[in-house]
Amino acid sequence: MNNALIWKEFYYLLALLAMIGSGIAAASVFLVKKKMKAEARSLWIKYLVWYLIIPVLFIPILLGKSYFVTVIMILSLLCYREFTRATGLWQDKTFCWSGYLSIAMIFAGVYMDWYGLYTAMPIYCTLAIFAIPILRGDFKGMIQKTCLTVLGILYFGWFFSHVAFLSNMEFGMAHAVFLFILVELNDASAFICGKIFGKHKLNPNISPNKTWEGTVGALLITILFSFVFRFAIPEFSLWQVALIGILISIGGTLGDLTISFIKRDLDIKDMGKLIPGHGGLLDRFDSLIFAAPIFFHFTRYFFWTMFFKP
Repeated sequence: MNNALIWKEFYYLLALLAMIGSGIAAASVFLVKKKMKAEARSLWIKYLVWYLIIPVLFIPILLGKSYFVTVIMILSLLCYREFTRATGLWQDKTFCWSGYLSIAMIFAGVYMDWYGLYTAMPIYCTLAIFAIPILRGDFKGMIQKTCLTVLGILYFGWFFSHVAFLSNMEFGMAHAVFLFILVELNDASAFICGKIFGKHKLNPNISPNKTWEGTVGALLITILFSFVFRFAIPEFSLWQVALIGILISIGGTLGDLTISFIKRDLDIKDMGKLIPGHGGLLDRFDSLIFAAPIFFHFTRYFFWTMFFKP
């Protein structure tokens, strides 16, 4: 009935082709700009690591909803852990572990396919976090710890969990793969176009390496590939496909800049060292975290019957 589900096995081939194509594109950068040879080792490490990242994301999709949601929850908890380590929140065990518990409770709504619980849980978790200083009878430094915990829960827990909740909608796995591919293509395109054509800085105070040329090039390429992979979202009309390509590109770029300004404020280069050549998980999934709720609610607005099945 839906080509996205019938052809889901082809996503492995598409992912492989995308990786090979990005490798060829990266090689072409060095041919165009020989001065980039000093960056060759770093770039190829980033490229080859994708052969480890992609199976982690794609295999659970074929195994089923429970595996997929569990992997996303683990990634969400690990991203929150990186955030607590970077900000020093980990030193306060009560706030830190309240964040872990809150994220797990948010994902409970995903597992149960209970949208009402899912949307309400961040509110109750936030209220619970605000109760910690009251129960302690303490006020010194509480604003910072409270706000950091709430930010971590909402941004790295609730925002990221929108990827997992896609699995509850009809044809949701195909939509999740579509989102993954478009976000990563946008990131790769921004980097390559920026290296080849970049002259004007997008926001040098926050991200010195991002350029307007790279951003616009990524936008155009993401829109193009949203039509290439349209078979994954056949219910979308042409204008909706174009619009979602625009929104994913803008959301991905803003997600990257969001983690960049956090790192700048903390005066660190990377949020972690887990992934060679990429930094931490937040350095890799920052774009996806921001784009996920945008894609989710766009889909839900136009195709709400896919979420609330009889």
